[in-house]
Amino acid sequence: MTSAPKPRKLTVIPGDGEPVESATARANRERQERFAAKQAEKHEKARLAEKRRQQIADERQALLDSGLRPIELISDPAAIRDLTAAVDEGLLPETYVREGRVVVIEEPSGAEHEDDETAKTVEIVTADTFNRLMAQHAFVFERRREKLPDGSYDETLIEVTPAAHVARAVLDSRRWKLRPLKGIVTAPTFRSDGTLVQDPGYDELARVIYSPTLTLDRVADIPADRDVYQAKVFLFESLLADFPWVGPSRANFIGALVGPLLRAYLGDALLPMLAVDATSPGTGKSLLASILKGTYSGVIRPWVGKDEELRKAITSLLLDRGGQVVVLDNVGKGESVDQPTLAALLTMKVWSDRILGVSGSVRVPNDRLWVVTGNSLSIGGDLGSRTVLVRLDAKQPDPSKRPSSGFALGDLEEWLAASSNRAILLWHLLVLVRRWIADGAPRVETPMRTFTAWASAAAGFLEWLGEGGQFLTNAASLAEVDEEEAQYGAFYAKWWELFPDRVVSCSELIESTMSDGAPELRRNWGSAFIRRRDGSIPTAVGLGKFLTPERGRFRGGYRLNGFWDTKSKTWSYSVTPQGCPIPEGAQ
Repeated sequence: MTSAPKPRKLTVIPGDGEPVESATARANRERQERFAAKQAEKHEKARLAEKRRQQIADERQALLDSGLRPIELISDPAAIRDLTAAVDEGLLPETYVREGRVVVIEEPSGAEHEDDETAKTVEIVTADTFNRLMAQHAFVFERRREKLPDGSYDETLIEVTPAAHVARAVLDSRRWKLRPLKGIVTAPTFRSDGTLVQDPGYDELARVIYSPTLTLDRVADIPADRDVYQAKVFLFESLLADFPWVGPSRANFIGALVGPLLRAYLGDALLPMLAVDATSPGTGKSLLASILKGTYSGVIRPWVGKDEELRKAITSLLLDRGGQVVVLDNVGKGESVDQPTLAALLTMKVWSDRILGVSGSVRVPNDRLWVVTGNSLSIGGDLGSRTVLVRLDAKQPDPSKRPSSGFALGDLEEWLAASSNRAILLWHLLVLVRRWIADGAPRVETPMRTFTAWASAAAGFLEWLGEGGQFLTNAASLAEVDEEEAQYGAFYAKWWELFPDRVVSCSELIESTMSDGAPELRRNWGSAFIRRRDGSIPTAVGLGKFLTPERGRFRGGYRLNGFWDTKSKTWSYSVTPQGCPIPEGAQ
């Protein structure tokens, strides 16, 4: 204990009546004042420390009472494990897994969209998105020691954002316990068992989110005969009555129209591309595209001719846009629909591409009906065998001047603008497909390579509908709009005329076109010889590159036969008319 200071001794100076403090007394007084000041400071620090302790306790309790799930970050490995577990347990609302990637359903503020489009989008969860969602739905913190005013320590909980490399590591996983998502649909869709998704929200069996844009009456499990009859009348005598169809085009269009409904029922069957061709503007090709988009939602956008730009457009459309139809409208005059990217897309159930901001490749279901429209379309490459052709011909100079007053539904574009009318259209289609399924979903075997499942089901549906017998019978007409097919066909026909049953090399073929070539080889090819894009005849090496992928393939009724010479290590060729025996040793 500190002893109390002794009483001060005062010295009295003669002649002055005031006492004077001695040096000893002053030293004692100053020591007493310092002691008092230190005690006061100590008490103040203790008070401030206690106040801070209470603040820390209150802050901790407030955070724990906020309802946010607490997640403590101790180390990077532990953080990766804990954050992954939190996502797997459904901490983040509206998150799903699509092709191994975590995605979130969002509705962008202020985004403009038409009334047949859903406002919801599917967004890939990036590291930044992950941290934003965590801040909204979790209390992510670190424990830190804080030195208090009195020199003691207390433990505080500091809210933090996971480091970017931690977030990326979490999202790098491809195995999740989240609900799997194929996409967003705006129209009821059939499950694989034939039942119909009619309740909005996520459907466990179909693995889709149904986000309706139209108000529909429920479709019965077995639609009544009366409803089926009215649906047929509407389809044939109203909706499709006034289009100037050529050949089987109406049947082909109906097959494509029910394609999005059949696709899921058939186990996510691939759909071929629909090509809507017209002889002149104003015939109705864009109206057919509008029927598809108005029924199922989707996108109508200008044609993209460059393959690289088309690839980027495909990735963007599949990633974040709902709906089930993509229309690439108005192919330019003189342009050919022959893009390898588009041809490859049609045979893929899952599209893969790389995008900025996401590590690795992005995989997304190819769940759309792809449509191209144009006047006098030219379709080439591998797309000819992957396309369903619908052709319109009004047989008049200016079809756009036809008065809409004479049409069953009047101005069809105006009719489709009303959501109530689009609901009528969709309901009738659902009634027809559901009753077809209830009647046993009869098929008609229709081989179409990758698309046989759809083609056979569509042919069976059309037969059941009373529109059988014509479906896809204009497949040969695609050769008329396939510029490449026509070029090879003419080349092979002339080849057979000039060198029947003769095996020739590429060098000999090129020499046969030259005026100074060997007399026994010179031939009059006219304009039939295959040419490069600039119109020139290729070199022998160039011709070999043209012919290499064509070996064994029929073009224009002729087969290209390849013969490999093991000694010279070179190829020679011949052509054989379809139906004739293939030469021995031909490849």
